[in-house]
Amino acid sequence: MYKKEIIKQNLLAEPLSQNALKLARGVYNTYIAMDEDLSLEIKLQNIFKLLGLRPCKESVKDIQDLLEEINEPLAIRNFEFEGEAIQLKFVQFCTYEIGEETIKIELSPEYLHAQSEYMLDSFLF
Repeated sequence: MYKKEIIKQNLLAEPLSQNALKLARGVYNTYIAMDEDLSLEIKLQNIFKLLGLRPCKESVKDIQDLLEEINEPLAIRNFEFEGEAIQLKFVQFCTYEIGEETIKIELSPEYLHAQSEYMLDSFLF
């Protein structure tokens, strides 16, 4: 089967804030440390430390806002993933659920593929 050459693209509509970058890289590094398991459960306490936040409801709201910033969909032209070619694909970094003491995060394999193969403006590595 013939594979098209991948053209790197600037996919971020605007740069991420410093705290969003810290959080995204922290999540990604946890993913790497967990043998690339897409399902993660991270203690809120670890996120508070990473971002220099006080443990309170306001800080949890700040973390949620940062996750929403990271989850701004990427629009990728001529996206190929697992043998399927799509002219225009929108992908998000993750899905998440914030609990009392942890955040459950499911990373998107499509996003990770786009990050490594399609992004000129990659920020995780």
